[in-house]
Amino acid sequence: MLLGNASSQLKRTESNQLRAELAVSHTIQYEDLARWKAMEISRLFDTQIKVEVYHNKARFSVTKGKRIRVISKWFYRNGKKVVTDKIRFMNHPIGVSMLLCDAGSIRKRKKRHTDGTLYYSAPCIIIAMPDFSYDDIEKLLIHIKKSCGAEGDTEKRGAYQNVIFNAENSKKLWHYVSCRIPQIPSVLEKFSFIIERYGINQSDETAGT
Repeated sequence: MLLGNASSQLKRTESNQLRAELAVSHTIQYEDLARWKAMEISRLFDTQIKVEVYHNKARFSVTKGKRIRVISKWFYRNGKKVVTDKIRFMNHPIGVSMLLCDAGSIRKRKKRHTDGTLYYSAPCIIIAMPDFSYDDIEKLLIHIKKSCGAEGDTEKRGAYQNVIFNAENSKKLWHYVSCRIPQIPSVLEKFSFIIERYGINQSDETAGT
């Protein structure tokens, strides 16, 4: 989540204990995703998290000690998102699936047969990473390749920098992450084109094979 929409900051309590706040914000279109994340974090940390909705945003935050503080250092330093070598510990499909939910999209391109009829080419996965350096993106791409064999490339579009996977590698990446894609309306709509083409992998055991 910290590579996507989430942010993190360190805080000290009145007793001078160092804590870390993880904050998540989504547009109202993805309110159900914010609530899904809040539910999962509530379960993992055995705490109650309230999602607040205002100004067309769905937001929540959680403040904890060592666990979130350590993870924050992996991906968030001095108010800037980074990818360190610790990314190797993001070794479960849930990590990449959350990145796709937050910053991913599916490229759907129309093409024309020689007879003039239209068709859609195979889906390509794109991950928007405007705030990351080239080195950060390279570390992420190496990690994804090691995890599931999918190879991506950088794509510069104006001031924005994306990671793009061609059709073959998008299929590999989708097979790896789809077992952990939340089954909620906004996410299923976002990935509807690639779901129609490849379905949803139902088992972590076969992810990446």
